[in-house]
Amino acid sequence: MSKVIDSLEKVLLPFAVKIGKQPHVNAIKNGFIKLMPLTLAGAMFVLINNVFLSFGEGSFFYSMGIRLDASTIETLNGFKAIGGNVYNGTLGIMSLMAPFFIGSALAEERKVDPMAAGLIAIAAFMTVTPYSVGEAYAVGANWLGGANIISGIVIGLVVAEMFTFVVRRNWVIRLPDSVPGSVSRSFSAVIPGFIILSIMGIVSWALTHWGTNFHQIIMDTISTPLASMGHVVGWAYVIFTSLLWFFGVHGSLALSALDSGIMTPWALENISLYQQYGSVEAAVAAGHQFHMWAKPMLDSYIFLGGTGATLGLIIAIFIASRREDHRQVAKLALPSGLFQINEPILFGLPIIMNPVMFIPFILIQPLLAAITMTAYTLGIIPPITNVAPWTMPTGLGAFFNTNGSVTALILALFNLGISTLVYLPFVIISNKAQATIEEEESEEDIAESLKF
Repeated sequence: MSKVIDSLEKVLLPFAVKIGKQPHVNAIKNGFIKLMPLTLAGAMFVLINNVFLSFGEGSFFYSMGIRLDASTIETLNGFKAIGGNVYNGTLGIMSLMAPFFIGSALAEERKVDPMAAGLIAIAAFMTVTPYSVGEAYAVGANWLGGANIISGIVIGLVVAEMFTFVVRRNWVIRLPDSVPGSVSRSFSAVIPGFIILSIMGIVSWALTHWGTNFHQIIMDTISTPLASMGHVVGWAYVIFTSLLWFFGVHGSLALSALDSGIMTPWALENISLYQQYGSVEAAVAAGHQFHMWAKPMLDSYIFLGGTGATLGLIIAIFIASRREDHRQVAKLALPSGLFQINEPILFGLPIIMNPVMFIPFILIQPLLAAITMTAYTLGIIPPITNVAPWTMPTGLGAFFNTNGSVTALILALFNLGISTLVYLPFVIISNKAQATIEEEESEEDIAESLKF
């Protein structure tokens, strides 16, 4: 076991460290973190509209046996306009906001003016956006929402790099030191902005003559192929997050490019599709497909208590562990584990570099992913159509991320039971291992261990 661990450590650690330090990956991650207030606010109103104001056939409350008269349902549906307006101002403009936050985050990495880079990124995004909806001079909502998020990410990164390139060559307007700093910074961004937006304007003009636009090309060359590789991306994330954590590397941070750059945008596309058609069935009937491997799916059914479904381990310890130290750690880790935070159990037990826990910690996520995929394929659970906070407790997260699916809640609890059963034998093995160590440990060994 030690040789296997050493071999994997030599292969994985350098790669994980390199990815974790990559500035573009960090920019995407930090940009989406800054977007979180918009994401959560919009998600809450999507939830309110589709759960708490929905009483018609097929809704959560209808499935619970609650019936309202038609006039009351119509009145409640009228209030959904409020949530719809909030959606338009939050999740509905995610692709527009992404260039600003991601561009400014990369500019911070490059040590140039983040505000100027972010503003130019938004301007660049709108420069390459077609102003045509039918015969009207207008911007289509489809270019601004979650469905076009990949385009927003690309523009944010490209503009920040172009801005850095121009500034570092000192192609800027320099004002005397007597001029206030805020004014000086504004003028220093004029030439970089002119150069970048001129290039973007030429690109947009050329693509228009070819009968297409920048966003459509991104969708055709990046978004669509990535969507077809959904299973590859999802399985890679499921397998490697726990494997990296076992060696002490924060798996979710090391693989944040897959999370922030691919699976979270998939979730936003799902929400946009759901919002547009009003139900999963209507969207599917119109010929659209939902992404199964949206990030909230993993939070709902696989990362139960955190990476490695460690809430199941905590429960297994309460059931079968005779080790007082493990039970104490489990007590301390339970409150945070209920809210998907598992550093106390990872470092306190510990799981990291623990050969007894290697097998269950690595295998539990693929197992839960297989169960979830089967349930999804059979139509037992609906696709992800909302983005609840990742700290939502097990069961509730699945319920909210599917806009009120009871079967989703039940599957999450079922998976929690499976994770508990998987960890149980290894908790028992850990009991026996500790008992063996205590039997073989002599008084001389104890005295030797106490020497400094």
